[in-house]
Amino acid sequence: MPLENTDAEERITRETMIGWIEHWGESYDDVRPDDGAMRLANRIIEYNAATETIEALRNPDAVYDELASILQPVLSSMDGTYFAGSEWFAGEVDRMEADRINGEQPEETDGLASEEPRIPFIVESEATAADTDEPPLDELITAATHEYLDSGMTYDGFSEHVRTTWRNAAAYDWSKLMAEPRSTGEWSSDANRLAVLGVTMQFAPESTCMMIASDILAENAPLSLPALRERINTPDGMVNTDLLFSRLIDNGTTPDPARIDMAMGILGPLEANAPTDACYRIIGLKAMLSLAMGDGEKARELAEQAIGYDASDRFASSVLDRLPETDPAMEAANVWENGGHLGR
Repeated sequence: MPLENTDAEERITRETMIGWIEHWGESYDDVRPDDGAMRLANRIIEYNAATETIEALRNPDAVYDELASILQPVLSSMDGTYFAGSEWFAGEVDRMEADRINGEQPEETDGLASEEPRIPFIVESEATAADTDEPPLDELITAATHEYLDSGMTYDGFSEHVRTTWRNAAAYDWSKLMAEPRSTGEWSSDANRLAVLGVTMQFAPESTCMMIASDILAENAPLSLPALRERINTPDGMVNTDLLFSRLIDNGTTPDPARIDMAMGILGPLEANAPTDACYRIIGLKAMLSLAMGDGEKARELAEQAIGYDASDRFASSVLDRLPETDPAMEAANVWENGGHLGR
């Protein structure tokens, strides 16, 4: 089923995406399993100069999600970094796609064409746990990510039902985590709920951050569950960060330190255990919360970390836009502390 904009003639099919991957394969790009399917999908789209075309579609998230679903089986088969491995990667995608078309089961994946029954990520993680301790959060997030992609991948694209179900679950889990009886500075230990949020921070980072920021900083916070779900189901491309910051940061309202502390107890373990791209999205969100609390120095530090990793992070850039300019000489002197980036 083509992904199309009803107001334009542009049509993006699965075959289009396979073509993008083949063209990117000629770049001899490095491929790392911890890049994550969504971050790799963004690189491929940028290499093919297709970003503007996709963002003009009625539902651009559907394109990113389906492309990520095509990439994930090959990423899951990798056991380490493949330097200049994009050509090999594209070849594996072609092979798996041929298997799919011919009705054969891919050898390297239990995803789209698998006949094995799907096992909930919690059960799978507990089944492979090495001792009596709870499964580590990073392993739960990985298992949850695989379940999300495996359950959502269909021959006609990524399931809208699966996407909505996981986002609605994340909103529910966020509300429950915020209601935990934790002491000041204490991290949440509810790994199962954290893992669900770890998935949406990868595949719906801006809408998840908007939901969280609104639940902490809005004048009518805490938000109702329907309001949380409304925000997290907003397509990432439709999240208006300028309007969001205007309502939550520029309105002069003093935030509740207790709610920010509760939120930090959720974001802390997520940042420590989520894939790299989600980790830096969380850092950008924490920069916004630091700005709301009046800690401009901490807000700048976090925002520059996030921007240094991903220059397109709109939450981090909106934070920097609201801070006074630093002395260029001082900023240049600190460049090496920010990974070689000036941060703006």
